[in-house]
Amino acid sequence: MQFGTLLESSRSWFSRRGTEGDRVDLQRLLAPLRIQGRVILALMLREARTRYGRQRVGYFWALIEPIIHIVGFYFIFQFTLRIVPLGHSLPMFLATGLATYCGFNNVLNRTRGGFASNEALLAYPVVTVADVFLARALLEFSTWTAATIIILGSLIAFASDPLPHSVLTMILAMLLLFGMALGVGTVIGIVSEFFPSLDNLLTLPFRLLYFTSGVFFLPDSMPPAIRDVLVWNPVLQGITLFRMGYYGNYNSHLLSFDYLVGWSIVSVLLAFLVERAFRKALLSRAY
Repeated sequence: MQFGTLLESSRSWFSRRGTEGDRVDLQRLLAPLRIQGRVILALMLREARTRYGRQRVGYFWALIEPIIHIVGFYFIFQFTLRIVPLGHSLPMFLATGLATYCGFNNVLNRTRGGFASNEALLAYPVVTVADVFLARALLEFSTWTAATIIILGSLIAFASDPLPHSVLTMILAMLLLFGMALGVGTVIGIVSEFFPSLDNLLTLPFRLLYFTSGVFFLPDSMPPAIRDVLVWNPVLQGITLFRMGYYGNYNSHLLSFDYLVGWSIVSVLLAFLVERAFRKALLSRAY
């Protein structure tokens, strides 16, 4: 009886030691992630204060600017479009295209300037090259998300537009476009530090991207010769997926989900490879 009691107490002691040991190991594994999370959050707060100032009106303007942009194009297309390409509301059709494209474009442009604006902070050992790019991208993504909620929510509340068919699909489209913008923006931001002419070379392609991404039109309604070329644009694929999430009756046969996911994953992986390859050269500039 005493032996059985001793055996049970030893088992419970060893189980407690195992649980405590696993807990300690888990805390050790999570400690670096917590530190990097705090670093990225601090960089985001610094970037927000630097960009918008300490006054709240700066944050308000960051959210209201896309709305003004969409309203301006609404008055232009109200007199040129006889039939709304999708749904019954021209403002909502423009909002689903413009808010998505502007969000993607802002993330990409802000990310590509991440090193130049935070170069001095790399002197701190806890701050890495990847942190400065990721912090900028996450800050812009949060602004993009807030602006999208305000724009679509306002149209639904005040213009009697229908509720989204699948919010999860819309979120997925934004995340895939975010991954693409983060990856491409990081690559451009790093490479342009050593090849400054790259920014000038990319000016025209990015301007064309604005008119070829399905912001103002549906790719399904384009002539086959044009449609077969536009379908290779991954941003067009992302906007199409976002609109499919909002409009329940829209199911584009041109959407290639695997193609869009591939672009997002490859962009992020390429960004990590380029950051790894140029890390020492970038840090030497910072120091």
